[in-house]
Amino acid sequence: MAVSYPFQLLAAWFAFAVCLRRATITPTQTKFNWAMVSAGIFLWATGISFAAWEDLSQHLPGTTAYLSDFLYLLYGVPILLTISSPTGSEKNAAFLSLDAVQAILTVCLIHVSLFSSFPFLNQEQHPIPAALVLKTYNAQNLILACGATLRLIAQRRQGEVRHFYQILTAFLWSYAICAAVYNYRVISDLATQGQPGLYDLLVVAPFLLLAACALLPPVQFHASLDAAGESSLTLFIDNACPIFYTLALLALGLFVIRPHLYLGTFSIAIAFVVYGLRSTLLQTRYVRSQEALREARDRLEEISLTDGLTRVANRRRFDQVLEIECDRASRLKHPLSLLLIDVDYFKHLNDQYGHRRGDQCLVEIAGALRDALVRSNDLLARYGGEEFAAILADANYEGAYIVAKRMQASVRELKIRNETTLGEFATISIGIATLNDSHESVGPTALIEAADRALYLAKQRGRNRVEYLSMQALSMRIQSQT
Repeated sequence: MAVSYPFQLLAAWFAFAVCLRRATITPTQTKFNWAMVSAGIFLWATGISFAAWEDLSQHLPGTTAYLSDFLYLLYGVPILLTISSPTGSEKNAAFLSLDAVQAILTVCLIHVSLFSSFPFLNQEQHPIPAALVLKTYNAQNLILACGATLRLIAQRRQGEVRHFYQILTAFLWSYAICAAVYNYRVISDLATQGQPGLYDLLVVAPFLLLAACALLPPVQFHASLDAAGESSLTLFIDNACPIFYTLALLALGLFVIRPHLYLGTFSIAIAFVVYGLRSTLLQTRYVRSQEALREARDRLEEISLTDGLTRVANRRRFDQVLEIECDRASRLKHPLSLLLIDVDYFKHLNDQYGHRRGDQCLVEIAGALRDALVRSNDLLARYGGEEFAAILADANYEGAYIVAKRMQASVRELKIRNETTLGEFATISIGIATLNDSHESVGPTALIEAADRALYLAKQRGRNRVEYLSMQALSMRIQSQT
């Protein structure tokens, strides 16, 4: 033991130093994982240090629990938190704290179950079979190795996280196997009053393997592979692990409640409190995520219905609103007016001042037209190119004409230079079509066609004009053409 302990100490502390270094240089996505592994190796290295002091200096009997035994059990807590933490770079501090409380309390209950005493308290302990303690360590190692393997299987996509779990799985399985062989040899030697001898060095190999893997440079993976969606198994593990924590704590609390009434009752209460807090936090996060999703959906819908240049409604939004308003006007027998607006000689403006200036002029004109609409239920949309459209619900021809003249005045006030036969500044032509309350049901297509013909008349008669075409006149023109 005097020969083997230095090797075990050097291997454990060397592995801790290498893992801690890897935690500082690794990408953000696995920084937490390596930090937790470093913490676990630190606890194990501290435990082996105390064990060396207990065995070589104090010659303490093996039937009593000491600090080293508790540290060996506690070593699995950070590793377990690593395995059970959700996949991804962002870790929720509240959930990790709750899981850590459950894990540490579980270790304390295991310690009490084995040694009939609480850690760090000078309580009378009952001699226990060494085989029971070693089997407990083997069970802990096997659980950790199986958990890491399950996490590795769930993490199917190549990336930093999968590479980490490959290293962790290799270490935990090698440690579980070597420790199991060593523990079996210890039980055999204790039965024959012998000494383990060089079998102690079996424990060195897993830590050297971990250190060697951690010294390798981080493997470079394409970022899109890490950012890709998680598998169903990964999501199931992320959400199921906390339940296993609670179930283990409840089972251990029930197990120790007879010999340790207050401790068992306290553990069961803590299990329920932690589970309730976690459920509340999850529900709160779910509600917030739903609200954020609704807000994002509303923003996306608003963007999809808004013209990117002028920031007024686009053609898609115009078609939706016009269909709704036509149906409403026909059903309620209310008037409905549609204005089609065209910027006069806009091609000349583009050719003379450039397309960038032309786009800026469209933005200014859209703002002026929007300001001319005084009612909140009126809609201005970019109909296409330099054309705009305005839907005026519950507006007859007289009201629509007033709005059209106000629009022309607003555009003139902008004084956008465009030297044409009409003058020095840009002007607009407007065609009006109105669905009267006494008219029969008319669809959006007919209303658009009437407004378009009215706009054509305005441009044909010299531009910078407002023209109106009634639905009856449109019907008569269509009939005469047919």
